[in-house]
Amino acid sequence: MSNEDKTQSTEKELTPFEMAKKYPHFIHYDKWNVLLRFSIDTMRFYDDVTNLEVLKYLKGQFTNKTRFKSRFIDLMKDVKNQLVDFDPTVELSLFDCDKAMDELLEAYDDAKPYEYIEAFKIENAEFRAKVFGSIDIVEMIKELGHERVATEGKHLRHKQFSKEGEFLGYVEYDVIYETHRVNGDALNIEGDNSDVYALRCWCTTTDKEHWLWIEDEYKDNPLEAVAQTFRVHASIIPHITEIKRQGDILLVELDSDVEPIEDDEIVPLTSEQYFGFLTAQS
Repeated sequence: MSNEDKTQSTEKELTPFEMAKKYPHFIHYDKWNVLLRFSIDTMRFYDDVTNLEVLKYLKGQFTNKTRFKSRFIDLMKDVKNQLVDFDPTVELSLFDCDKAMDELLEAYDDAKPYEYIEAFKIENAEFRAKVFGSIDIVEMIKELGHERVATEGKHLRHKQFSKEGEFLGYVEYDVIYETHRVNGDALNIEGDNSDVYALRCWCTTTDKEHWLWIEDEYKDNPLEAVAQTFRVHASIIPHITEIKRQGDILLVELDSDVEPIEDDEIVPLTSEQYFGFLTAQS
């Protein structure tokens, strides 16, 4: 499974309205662990994924129709209704946008959340990553069956912050990284080898664990496996000063405003780079 989709934007956090103002032909939704961008030109979230397929993902995130309406549909409409204030060309699409949102709400009852077998068959890498984020990966891997391939440990010294963002000092702890071969027979994967690989990361202090899908070329090197989950334009790497990780979300600090070079190659970090930049994770 490709991990290019896991690269996160280095742009400062913007509210949905600020994002809409900066990119007036898109509605950006970033709440309740859901991050989506809706084009008001095409009335779609993705060019190669239907809105009803996106609804299956949303059904797994919003399991109650009332909350789906208030926390997603209504908020999307609220942002849309403000777009015309700074981009008159958007006005032509407003009613179509309402119609698209109403169609999602109408189809909610019949939609079924993605099962993991379906998720593996999603071709769009970015959307596939979102769907997997809504599935209980630990239970899925246990159900499929797995065996450990390799193990490496890493002693880390990281920054701690309060919920309000106040720096609380440093904490030291050990993290164990394990690569696992997961039985893919039930996934109906085509080819000679149906096995897939995952990385288990767990803290010896808290005993909390997190799983990530990895490519089979990293199965024998757990530290490289976790590092390659972060991929970025090669020209950006010399400017990275810190990485803060929360699950699959990576926040990056740079030493200056940098624009990727046109046609610049997207590459994974090495384990030395990754752990050298990593200053906090949860």
